Amino acid sequence: MKIAHFTDTNRSAIYRLACGISSPKLECRVADFHPKKPSPSQVKRVKDLFRWADIVHVQYWKTGAKIREIFPEWSTKPKILTHYNPYNLHEEDWSDYQQLIVVNQTQHKELPQATLIPLCTDLNFFKFQKGAEDRKVVHMAVNRIEGKKGISFVAQACSELGYQFQLVGRVSKPKYLQECREIGGKHMNFRENVSEQQLRQAYYEAGVHVCNSVDGFESGTLPILESMACGVPVISRNIGHVSDLYTGSNLKLLTGPPKDVEGIKTALQGIMNDKETTRKMIQEGTSTVGKRDYPTWSMRHLEVYRNL
Repeated sequence: MKIAHFTDTNRSAIYRLACGISSPKLECRVADFHPKKPSPSQVKRVKDLFRWADIVHVQYWKTGAKIREIFPEWSTKPKILTHYNPYNLHEEDWSDYQQLIVVNQTQHKELPQATLIPLCTDLNFFKFQKGAEDRKVVHMAVNRIEGKKGISFVAQACSELGYQFQLVGRVSKPKYLQECREIGGKHMNFRENVSEQQLRQAYYEAGVHVCNSVDGFESGTLPILESMACGVPVISRNIGHVSDLYTGSNLKLLTGPPKDVEGIKTALQGIMNDKETTRKMIQEGTSTVGKRDYPTWSMRHLEVYRNL
């Protein structure tokens, strides 16, 4: 069975997830296609793959909309859409697609006709490493550096506590990054446009990973799973798939809004100062992510493809 995956970029978590779908029963190819201004080479590549594929799997709805706009072949192939953005679930009626996929329970309540396939990660790449409880480094990994990620408040908490703050990501809002740098001061270390190997190394240097995004903005995040896989404890607001993951002891929940710096500081101090509890959290997180590997991700997708 030949599957063509179309993503918006080749430098995103969505692209990595598309590449993670693999099976001896599948021949998969992944291509990026800009949802507003695709290049001529992107257009040619996607046209060729569209004709080649048995099934077209669109990984970003705006990319699918652009392909539909310019490709007469759009209606000739069975199509699947995976919805990662929680804020565009009702943008269309999605009748162009024979199957919808969502990645967390909150999305599934909004689109009950969709198939739920929880996010997974590559446990053969993001391998467990001991010692996070001894490192005083606060880590954030974001696809786009912007205000909705709540980075500046984590930078402030780290600055006030004297913890090193390690930020990994791509710049979307340069002024916001500058604000974060000014707040973080000498404690902040920014790494831009890192490779997957550099991303993994950043986890191995971290003592805790923080997700402080606003409500209704995330479907994951994937770095939560990657951190757990690498043996890094997690502090997160209850966003995206966190409520699906949370067992009561596998991560520390932030109960306040993103701007609750005092709440962030309290959570960070708890992780840094109580090594025994942190070790138990790491162990519990490792158990959680162990059920969310790429073979599971691939098997669930293969079931959808077979039933189409």
